Amino acid sequence: MDDGQDGYGMETWPDGTEYKGNYVKGAKHGQGIFHWANGNIYEGEIVDNQLEGKGTFFWKDKRKYVGSWMENKMHGSGFYTWPDGRYF
Repeated sequence: MDDGQDGYGMETWPDGTEYKGNYVKGAKHGQGIFHWANGNIYEGEIVDNQLEGKGTFFWKDKRKYVGSWMENKMHGSGFYTWPDGRYF
């Protein structure tokens, strides 16, 4: 019996972290949104439970990164901004 999630769904953790998005064979995979308990948010592509592909990360302190991800890390091209207007 296959009890892995497939399709769109929502998952919550005891600390308040939440994931809404796509699953394939039990893994978070496709488009999704993470809301972490610390106030950080990620919206974008996820591959086999990892931030991978194109996505936007919003930090609680108002920093933002829009760009490419690989294995849960900023990777390749992207645009990083700080609340005071600086950018890279």
